[in-house]
Amino acid sequence: MRYYLSSIIRVSLFFLLAFLSVVMIYTTHQNSQVVQSLARRSLESTALALSMAAENALRRSGTGRETEIRDILSDRVVAYALIARHDDTILFHTNPTLVGTKLHDNDVKQQLAKGNVSSREITLGTGIPAYEFNFTLHHPDGSEELLRLILHTSQADMIVSRAERMWWLVGIMLALLWTAGLLLERTATRYIRLQAQQEEQKRLTLIGQMTAVLAHEIRNALASIKGYAQWVNEKTAESEPSKPAMGAILQGTGRIESLVNEILLFSKQEAYTIEPVGIAPLMDEAAGSGLTGWQGKTELEIDPGILVMADREKLLRTLVNGMRNAVDAMGGDGVLHIGVSAEGRWVTLRIEDSGPGLSAEEVPRLFTPFYTTKTEGTGLGLAYAKKVVEGMGGIINLENQKYKQGAILSIKLPAS
Repeated sequence: MRYYLSSIIRVSLFFLLAFLSVVMIYTTHQNSQVVQSLARRSLESTALALSMAAENALRRSGTGRETEIRDILSDRVVAYALIARHDDTILFHTNPTLVGTKLHDNDVKQQLAKGNVSSREITLGTGIPAYEFNFTLHHPDGSEELLRLILHTSQADMIVSRAERMWWLVGIMLALLWTAGLLLERTATRYIRLQAQQEEQKRLTLIGQMTAVLAHEIRNALASIKGYAQWVNEKTAESEPSKPAMGAILQGTGRIESLVNEILLFSKQEAYTIEPVGIAPLMDEAAGSGLTGWQGKTELEIDPGILVMADREKLLRTLVNGMRNAVDAMGGDGVLHIGVSAEGRWVTLRIEDSGPGLSAEEVPRLFTPFYTTKTEGTGLGLAYAKKVVEGMGGIINLENQKYKQGAILSIKLPAS
């Protein structure tokens, strides 16, 4: 259920961010287009106003018309202006030296044929962008001339450039938006996961408490059964037919007692006494308990000066169990390699056997409580080892060896 909730939050957040991103990009694009259109219309309006003023000046009689037209077209937005007749002869130019010359493009007739107004964007010979505006001047006598205005576009370009900068702002906002969205998704997912872990921990704690109570009651009842069975066994002669049965009862109660003790050990709340522990003497003590009756070969690779931060008794119990598992896997013969290496702030303890190794089916369930491949195992040894090693701030792993047959149990603990 929590997995689906996490997926729903992730998908919903993604679509929300995608929708907001599309809206912001579309809005910015539209605003940019509007600004470009307004800048062009501003140039057209300026050019049209100057053209109308020049035409009105031409319509008036008097000797000061040219001066008035020159004053009108001397606006700082005008790069240059000219008036030409049908044969392309320039009648007026803001540069007086060009009056009487002809236009190079020879398109006055074409421009006049287009109607009153036409415009286009051009590039001056200096490489500067400009705006060309062509306007048909109508004289009182019915003749027509072409007024051509070349306007600077720097102001309009500046406005458009500022509008284009909005893309940078939108890009930064989108980056911040997606970053915030990802952080929110991570936070929500982590919160859901923590809630699930807390509920699982509560459930396991309750199960552990129930298991401890049941195991305690079973052990009390088992103590009476075992004591009575031992008393009856002592009173029964070897020749009696019930003697083997009593031995089986004692063996069975012993196995149940061992299982109950391991359940109580696994289910109780652990308290750790973390202190510097010398690995070499601890390994010797563990070998003395875990390798009793071992007839195979044992190889040791331990630096006597290495110390780890651990709970000595719990680590000892874990090592003894690991050595016993390795011996059982080899079936009483083989090579057992015990090594310790320090690397940075970590110390790695290794117990390597030369047994058949682990099957693919075993690996995912190795540290699962009550899972065992032994006929007389309880399946709590590795589960307890994982519990206490992680409780001491370490890491435990069991896997097949890479370059030879057998399995390797590795325990990483903080160095002292």
